[in-house]
Amino acid sequence: MRNARFLGVYSLKSQQRQLKYFAWRLADGTYAVQELDSAYTAQGPAQHVQAEKFQTLFKQEPLILAAPVVTPDFRQFAPGETSKPEADDKNFAALERARSIRQTEADLRDTFEKALRALARPKDRKGALASLGRIAATRKGIKLEHKHMFRDFGVALRKKALPDLALECASRVVELSPEDDHARFNLARIYGILGRYDDAARQLQEAIRIDPAEKVYERLERHIERERQFAEARKKPVDE
Repeated sequence: MRNARFLGVYSLKSQQRQLKYFAWRLADGTYAVQELDSAYTAQGPAQHVQAEKFQTLFKQEPLILAAPVVTPDFRQFAPGETSKPEADDKNFAALERARSIRQTEADLRDTFEKALRALARPKDRKGALASLGRIAATRKGIKLEHKHMFRDFGVALRKKALPDLALECASRVVELSPEDDHARFNLARIYGILGRYDDAARQLQEAIRIDPAEKVYERLERHIERERQFAEARKKPVDE
């Protein structure tokens, strides 16, 4: 498709932390946009946007004077199957979903790292713990793709000797992906640290059900059982 006119840098009106895009007006009156990274360099393929949707969703950023090094090939948007509005809407919706997922994760990871650093400052520790609790309980914008983020949070918190918060994050992974055997395993480890041996055993049984060939689950199961026996022995009165 020829005669595409570069319009400049645009952003989505609805986003608080706005992603930026190069934008073009195509010869048929529709538009194309291409996402930019923080250095205003194009990343990913250009996306076709119908005129009405472009006018509704995007706004120009006149103070950002950036331009593409390479202009995308807009022939893919020539009249045909891919230029149908419903096809464009579907593609654009998928792109927006992916962007929203990335942005949510970036925001939460940034807040998480700040809270971890604040833990080392006695005057900030209480607020940091509250912030970590809010992160673990976050529901808005959370999708299946965020399970790896919560897994990382759980591991970091376990290493920081914060098993209760680690448990909240590890539980979120299982909530998002119940058939993830590794998530069940990680959750069992934290239950074991907390002395909740029955809960740990249940999670390990689920992990083994999902992947019976993974031997590490059986080893942890035996370890948890030994810990349970030691705990019960410690509770028994010692005969004088």
